[in-house]
Amino acid sequence: MALFEKGNKKGNRFTSENQPKKRGRGNLSVLKYIQTTTGKKVNPQSSKEEILKVIQHLYESSTAELEPLLKDPTDRTKPNKDTPIWVLNIIAAINSDIRYGRTSTVEMLFDRVFGKATQNIEGEINANVSNNVDLSALSDEELIQYNTLLDKIRNSAKNGKE
Repeated sequence: MALFEKGNKKGNRFTSENQPKKRGRGNLSVLKYIQTTTGKKVNPQSSKEEILKVIQHLYESSTAELEPLLKDPTDRTKPNKDTPIWVLNIIAAINSDIRYGRTSTVEMLFDRVFGKATQNIEGEINANVSNNVDLSALSDEELIQYNTLLDKIRNSAKNGKE
């Protein structure tokens, strides 16, 4: 007998009287978790446009301009406590890329601000279209128009190859 079949008396089956102490999965979001852990009210203030402007400023700045954001003014060995973590992370990634001659962080930032570059793909496609349509329902005038359109299509295809 399977574990959840009717009549199975093994295990702790839930009934109207036997309910779990914690119902459901809970509704503790990440913001609530941060709030309860740090004791601070979590209220993100930045919009997408503001974040994109900050990113744009970061990749347009020189290393000397980024230094005050990165280092604590009182102790140059520690990170600046007032700079958001994500900004510190981006600056550290840019500095690492500079040190090792990479461009991956700047490319990622450009993709975020400007969108990924589109690539045009060109190719020649030959398609043989067969006509399995019953043309007997067409009148003589409609057949003449149909043949005229087919001739135009064939001529434009020939001119396109030249």
